[in-house]
Amino acid sequence: MLDGLLLVAGIALADEVAGPWKGGAYVDLAVVGTEVHAVWLKKDELWYAAGSGAPERVATGVESGDGGGIRPEVVASAGSVSVVYSTATALVKRLKAGNGWTELTVSPPGLKGPFLAAIAPVLGGGALVAGIGGGHHGSTVFVEGKAIYQGGADGVCMCCKPSLLADAGAYQLVFRDADGARRDIRRLTSPDGAVWTDAGEVTKGGWSPGGCPSDGPVATSATVVVSDGRTGRRIVYEIDRTGEKALPSLDPKAEMLQPRTLPDASLTTWVEAVPGKSTLVVRDGPGRPQAVASTAGRMEPGDPVVVGGEVWIPWQGDVAHVTRWESQAPPGL
Repeated sequence: MLDGLLLVAGIALADEVAGPWKGGAYVDLAVVGTEVHAVWLKKDELWYAAGSGAPERVATGVESGDGGGIRPEVVASAGSVSVVYSTATALVKRLKAGNGWTELTVSPPGLKGPFLAAIAPVLGGGALVAGIGGGHHGSTVFVEGKAIYQGGADGVCMCCKPSLLADAGAYQLVFRDADGARRDIRRLTSPDGAVWTDAGEVTKGGWSPGGCPSDGPVATSATVVVSDGRTGRRIVYEIDRTGEKALPSLDPKAEMLQPRTLPDASLTTWVEAVPGKSTLVVRDGPGRPQAVASTAGRMEPGDPVVVGGEVWIPWQGDVAHVTRWESQAPPGL
């Protein structure tokens, strides 16, 4: 495990996890077996560490921010680690195999950075990268440097991060499309990451984020989870083949923002915001939502990961944090 990550037994259900990202920004995590891989920023420098190894600087000139929509991400599999990050001019994928890194630009020529991005593992090692960028002809959705969707005259929402999921050897990409005042969620699917099919809108009904930036959708193996403000209050919805349902909030007066999930949708997190306070909320399975962290400042969550019998949830406040959640069975089970 990473230096300083081991926690004392018997502590509360939610705790801060210590790690080499202390004092940094925008930490992201991936797990292979019991080994945790982490990337984070120090100003515009991208750093990486795995297991008990020493941190190493991977890149400089890395962009971040936009409400958490622009941030580095990491995926790992046996034998390889892949990181995606945006500079001012390119979306870059770095692959670590052995002791060295290889670099590949994965944004099409002519698009402007910084870029919104998503990354998913490829069977057998490596990663697939999707992104959204702007150019002379509006916004473009692309995968591995190839444009796959541009939409109509209004293009694609440029402030909502896309979500890319690898599931059963195939891929799905979801993002917030733009059509006048509408900001509905669109899904594209691919059997191999190369040929993409427009599967149409996931939501129907004039959805609107209710606020920007960064409130994009999240794809899971059976659902899409997204925050939406079309009722006048931002609520997190779970959408599947049977329709949509609003998830229960901890505070009925709070705005529910920026959902994140485990890939199988077994755990969902989001931010509940009221004036002067933001709270990181966890819903474990069908259980009731519970608060795990709060701040009077910014709160921009990352993707949760499973580490043994725990879930680690990265989030950005004034500095990077990782909150440890010990998964619990619902009452009566």
